[in-house]
Amino acid sequence: MHALYQGKIDNFCAMYAVLNAVQVLFGLSPLHARKIFNRAMMEQARDLENFQKILEHRTDYVALVDRMIEDIRENDFPKLCVEAPFVPGTPYQTVWEGLRSCAEPSLPRVSIFRFLRFAPPHERPYVDHWTVGHYMDTEGLHFLDCSLEAGALYSLPYVRLTDIDKPLRRDYVVIVPESVRILSVSRNQSLCALPV
Repeated sequence: MHALYQGKIDNFCAMYAVLNAVQVLFGLSPLHARKIFNRAMMEQARDLENFQKILEHRTDYVALVDRMIEDIRENDFPKLCVEAPFVPGTPYQTVWEGLRSCAEPSLPRVSIFRFLRFAPPHERPYVDHWTVGHYMDTEGLHFLDCSLEAGALYSLPYVRLTDIDKPLRRDYVVIVPESVRILSVSRNQSLCALPV
């Protein structure tokens, strides 16, 4: 028998990705993170149909991520900037370069994104997860992640990446381009006022 842990039975990895990214940029404390998390949950619970989709993993969570970021900018860190640089169908090579550019240790930038993990011959992903692209080295892009699964992916080598319409013959990963959010800190608050 194994103990249940955070993430095993809930579907809040997108929320944790936002909190972990903000932690990288601003040094978020657990108490402050809990306040943001609770605020987001209370807001989402106002729309019961949407909230049920969140609870049952019947959404892509993009709207939830965007609303959390907007709320954090309004209530906690007004200098938090966000970009949504990619549209559906953006080639994985372009997405990878964008994530790589955020993973430079000297830059105050971090990425949040959703990835799908596939194991051929199955056509449906066996993992649908949100994470934070934290840093990159010769092994690939390393995640700052909330998952405790034994087989979880904590770094992504480039060779495992492909586009949704170009499956590989081995275990592979697709980053959903339109889910990518690049977070940074600006000295000029007016530059951060762009809508998500």
